[in-house]
Amino acid sequence: MAKVQPALPFDHFSGKLSSKERIVMRTRNGRTHAYAIMNPYSGPLAESRKRAISTFAEAVRQCKLEMSDPDRLAWWQDRYIQYRKAANKHVARANARFLGTPASSSASAPTRSSDKFYTTLRGFIIASLSAQFKASHSPE
Repeated sequence: MAKVQPALPFDHFSGKLSSKERIVMRTRNGRTHAYAIMNPYSGPLAESRKRAISTFAEAVRQCKLEMSDPDRLAWWQDRYIQYRKAANKHVARANARFLGTPASSSASAPTRSSDKFYTTLRGFIIASLSAQFKASHSPE
């Protein structure tokens, strides 16, 4: 992954320079990165992938509504502060407590999704809502 320091006329880059370009520019947390797309999949989507995409889209829509309501935004900000304090001690346990993801029991797999720390309030809200939607739509 390349780190890019933009020239004077550009604050940040986003997207591709042309439709056939394989390098994508993204700005995350104030830093611009260049990513090379290698071997993109062009086949049909599986049903599980379609469900994951629709769940994420639903969570993003709901996040926008939650963040537009001042009372709900204040509630989410308080919850995020609690999450960050808990995550400083143990990220997987904080994710299990606040998002409902299972905490990893073995130290041999440190890159599980339960070990992800959400650095932005918006990301935390989307992850929380996605976990709620998955729990409510899963067959038991």
